[in-house]
Amino acid sequence: IWTAVAERSGDTALDSPRPLRSVAELDNRDNAVKAVSRLRSATAVHIQGHISQVFSSNLESAPRPARLRSPMTRGRIILGVLIFSLVHVAFASETNVHPQNPFIARGPYLQLATPNSIFIVWRTETNIQPSVRFGLSPGRLDRIVKSNEIIVRYGTTNKTLPTPRLLKLHSAPEGTWQFEARVSGLRPDTQYYYAVYDGEHRLTPEDNSYFLRTHPIKGARKPMRFWVVGDSGTGRETQSAVHLAMLDQINRQTHPLDFFIHVGDMAYSRGRDVEFQTRFFEMYESTLRNVVCWPTMGNHEGSTSRGTNGIGPYYDAYVVPTRAEAGGVASGLEAFYSFDYGRAHFICLDSHDLDRRPTALMARWLRQDLDKTRADWIIAFFHHPPYTKGSHDSDREKQLIEMRAHIMPILEGGGVDLVLTGHSHIYERSMLMDGAYATPTSAEYVILDDREGNPRADGPYQKSAGINPHEGAIQVVAGHGGTTIRRKGTMPVMRKIILEHGSVIIDIEGDSLTGTMIDKYGEERDYFGLIKRGHVVHARIPQPWQAPEWKPPPNPRDDGSSEPPEDYIVAIPQNAAWQYLAGAHPPTNWNQLAFRVPAAGRTTVPGTVQWKTGEAGFGYGDNDDRTVLTNMQGRYSTVYIRHIFPVEHADHVSELGLMINYDDAFVAYLNGKEVARVGMKGSGRNPSDIKAHNATGKFSYFPLKDFEKYIRTGANVLAIEGHNANIDSGGFTLDPFLVIED
Repeated sequence: IWTAVAERSGDTALDSPRPLRSVAELDNRDNAVKAVSRLRSATAVHIQGHISQVFSSNLESAPRPARLRSPMTRGRIILGVLIFSLVHVAFASETNVHPQNPFIARGPYLQLATPNSIFIVWRTETNIQPSVRFGLSPGRLDRIVKSNEIIVRYGTTNKTLPTPRLLKLHSAPEGTWQFEARVSGLRPDTQYYYAVYDGEHRLTPEDNSYFLRTHPIKGARKPMRFWVVGDSGTGRETQSAVHLAMLDQINRQTHPLDFFIHVGDMAYSRGRDVEFQTRFFEMYESTLRNVVCWPTMGNHEGSTSRGTNGIGPYYDAYVVPTRAEAGGVASGLEAFYSFDYGRAHFICLDSHDLDRRPTALMARWLRQDLDKTRADWIIAFFHHPPYTKGSHDSDREKQLIEMRAHIMPILEGGGVDLVLTGHSHIYERSMLMDGAYATPTSAEYVILDDREGNPRADGPYQKSAGINPHEGAIQVVAGHGGTTIRRKGTMPVMRKIILEHGSVIIDIEGDSLTGTMIDKYGEERDYFGLIKRGHVVHARIPQPWQAPEWKPPPNPRDDGSSEPPEDYIVAIPQNAAWQYLAGAHPPTNWNQLAFRVPAAGRTTVPGTVQWKTGEAGFGYGDNDDRTVLTNMQGRYSTVYIRHIFPVEHADHVSELGLMINYDDAFVAYLNGKEVARVGMKGSGRNPSDIKAHNATGKFSYFPLKDFEKYIRTGANVLAIEGHNANIDSGGFTLDPFLVIED
């Protein structure tokens, strides 16, 4: 591939490049050839049509990893040879990618909208002369944001940046360039089209979906629609299905979004830069290019970002107001902020790592912000819910209890109407409520209206016009956007509790607010409303409506496995050749990269069992093993296997996962460190508490814990010890393969 691309570039004397994942990427002084480095859906259509041309070409290379569509989803396979075809696509005349344009690694996407300005943010994998051209029609982009007006950030591990004006990205891949262009001088509530350029070369296609819309002026009585999603950042098919269901709903209704709110956990599992890339920006790319996302930080983003100093991948990703640029009171921090949209005021809080006490900075700012607003609607959003019994329990967890006890009195005293949260992986929606600050939470005398609140059935909830303290708010927990959903019990203030993936669409028009929960199948599962009109007096209900008793259903995944990524690259393929040791125990360093398997015949101890090479799966008794261990039954119960595999860019790996069919238990190691354990205690010679587990013939998926601490660029070793619960068992299976989400 390298030779072929070098020839196309006209430079056969190029130095050997750093390893590339999908497409060769060259940079020479006079003729840069920079091509797409990820398999994109936009190019997948071209790929299949070029397969025959690729096979007839003279390209020669070692096999590359295959990118697969999860066999548990659509079962589609894109073989490694298709990567070759992408090289052809990248340079084909019919493709839309200009061969001399750097690859846009992220975006462009919109941030921090006001009535007169907005930010456009994007990344490239090489330096450019950035500019943004924009205008009132796609064919007339007659205004420009020049290079010297654009904020530039750079990703590097070096202490010294290439130029003094650069700002450093926290942990982006080496050589990443981020550009933040503030487009100003705009008309309120007006749609503009835009394009991103490198000098005179247009980087974004001529596509009408690259547009922005400014906010209406503060106080304008304009209807609005916004999307609410949380705990979605898995990169799984479920996340995609939730997003597509929302898009289908708004397209069917011909009623687009004005903006969207993400209530946190948009980048599992540790909020790393690469996880933001694959699990947020790539998943929502089509929406982010023309709709602003207003974020709040979740605990998973908090693993690598800090609200106290505004540093980390979360803060690199977003541009939010700190000086009241979009309304409200200046916070001075990106961790909490507010903005106005017409007659609505939105407040974002950091429930994760800032002091939540009433005397702390965030609470003091919140009081000032609430005092200043003259909006008709107040909507607050943050990650940790004050009320939930989903995957989290707000009566037991500190952050949730403190948000209820310290922050909710301030919000309700300021007249909040709607509180949006995530964190708990479920959909819960409350009745109209006020004053539930105690632990444990009780519904007695805190419910103001215990009806369903459905405008099509028993009618919407009602409040007085304007902003009035303690007239009730609706709590929505929307932590069901993509990750595994769970329920612990029943929160007594909730009117709707739905254990299904989905998201929420909120509409506000005049004095009416409605909320619609759309599940991942596109079905409407909840519809509620709130009208603020006239003067309303509520009586607190001593014994409000309560949801029926809930009993947990059986867990379909009793082994702790999870849903695999929607797209992945195979690092160790199925039926690969592994080194294995059966009938003996290895030295303690057997799972490390430095361990060298003794060559056959080199042992000095007569009768010593030697390491061998065999194809996965390993086992006996079920007629589906490729390496049959004919002497295992009654003689030994443990098998050790190891496989060395390459990683071209460790900092690009967002998840490393083990697909495995097994019987009965196993422990997995990455470069000598334990990363997975299923069905047993102990290890090696001293296993204990092995639980029987029958191999089903289907692969279970286990994300490898803390893999990012141990993975390295270059050679790595995956080592697995498989254990039978009973030495006389009628069967054994150990059949793994390894996948990478990048």
